[in-house]
Amino acid sequence: MGPWRRAAFVPWRQGAMVPWFHVATAQRCLGAMVPWRHGALVPWCHGALVPRCVGATAPRCHGVVLPWCHGATVPCCLGALVPWCHGTMVPWFLGAIVPWRHGAKVPWCHGACVPQCHGAAPPWCHGTLVPWCLGAMAPRCHGATVHGYPT
Repeated sequence: MGPWRRAAFVPWRQGAMVPWFHVATAQRCLGAMVPWRHGALVPWCHGALVPRCVGATAPRCHGVVLPWCHGATVPCCLGALVPWCHGTMVPWFLGAIVPWRHGAKVPWCHGACVPQCHGAAPPWCHGTLVPWCLGAMAPRCHGATVHGYPT
């Protein structure tokens, strides 16, 4: 479907409200419409309803509750191996070291550098350009481009 909006400002730090693209909807992974602000329920990658941060809760994998960003609670799997975008198996912990796709050890949130899929190491929670899945700059799943906004 449609790509992410280019050069969109993404405040992704300190548990901000996270208005993704500053709009209510965006093309997420498999072309699903994603209203991504204020913890609204949204289809993530495989149709699961997922509010992002801001203390919202959502079923990610098996309905287990786990802190996502800063104090937010997002059900994921609590360390169980889960497919994220393209069948990648990752243990999901709050601030834990996680092998994402190519065995890179990275902390999830909390402003640390996060190689998302192909081993690149960009600052995740500090609004820099983030290679997400297919090695492009901040593509969520299919090579779209998103610019972050250092807050």
